[in-house]
Amino acid sequence: MKIAFVLYSFAAGGVERMTLHLAEAFLQKGKQVDLLVIHPEGEYKQAVPKGVNLFAFGKSTAKEALPGMISYLRREQPDVVCSAKDYLNVLVIAAKKLSFSKAQLIVSCRVHLSEQARKQPGQFRRIKTAVRYSYRFADDVVGVSKGVAEDIKTIAQLPDEKVHVIYNPVVTKTLEEKMEQPVNHRFFEERNAKVIVTVGRLHVQKDYPTLLRAFANLQQNELPEARLLFIGDGEENEPLKKLAFELGVSSVVDFAGFQPNPYAYMKKAHLFALSSAWEGFGNVIVEALATGTPVVATDCPSGPREILADGKYGQLVPVGDTVALAQAMKDALLSHHDEAELISRAREFTVEACAAAYETLFR
Repeated sequence: MKIAFVLYSFAAGGVERMTLHLAEAFLQKGKQVDLLVIHPEGEYKQAVPKGVNLFAFGKSTAKEALPGMISYLRREQPDVVCSAKDYLNVLVIAAKKLSFSKAQLIVSCRVHLSEQARKQPGQFRRIKTAVRYSYRFADDVVGVSKGVAEDIKTIAQLPDEKVHVIYNPVVTKTLEEKMEQPVNHRFFEERNAKVIVTVGRLHVQKDYPTLLRAFANLQQNELPEARLLFIGDGEENEPLKKLAFELGVSSVVDFAGFQPNPYAYMKKAHLFALSSAWEGFGNVIVEALATGTPVVATDCPSGPREILADGKYGQLVPVGDTVALAQAMKDALLSHHDEAELISRAREFTVEACAAAYETLFR
């Protein structure tokens, strides 16, 4: 069996990381794996598993890659094509139709599209419209959480039997190895410091201003030993640094940028915080649980509530609620946590479980 995965780039995002995990899992199962990449640049370029056949289109936009994708489908004739990210899914659906390919097309939805379109109108409203009219032509549609699956089912008016929930392939042997590696950061060297870490792209979706304000409230009024560490890059980098300065917490907040091994930081931290306004699943929550680190997360659409089992494995707070987030972080930092229980929960989201779920869909 030949399986083709489609990515836009090797950028350091959750979709890219999860796709590479899944590609490697199918290689180990003896499948032939092709990886189609429109713009083959980014932090994960060196993370492509050995044995994957890479087809790099070298284009700057997805639309420019359409002829190459049609040519690939006609020439290579994969048995299954797997795509993620809604704008790419629409393109791949078009490529399959125009190439007359007989491949089984599985499109995966990784974000709560309705919420994204509501918060960022314009581009995402157009994508939502394209999804509404194109997803009926995919063979199977996968949502990475129940919330995402229900949202896509409603948008595209799809029958229940065509939409499936498959959680992301988050926990791998590599993650478990990497989290044991040493970390050098000044916060971890401070005596009695309580380090809160967050990992993700510095983007409006993550609502990091709320996290910063909640942290300032906590550090200045409750726990002066609290420290906040951001792992990740993005367009919000400078505005967030400016806000930290205005809040008077620049000395106890650090922006460490992209780190190839965020798991070691998670394991060393006393708390992981997610402040997102919306998500598709929330891979970083599972990653934090896998390191045994307690989690506080916003109850955003969608994913955190499912992963944390309605609050059993970590505290949930309303989106954008600075006071509630500060209180939850304080409670978590001062409470005892069952590390083994958190790790056990994370192991329900392994790459093996995800690959097995996809195999049930294959014709």
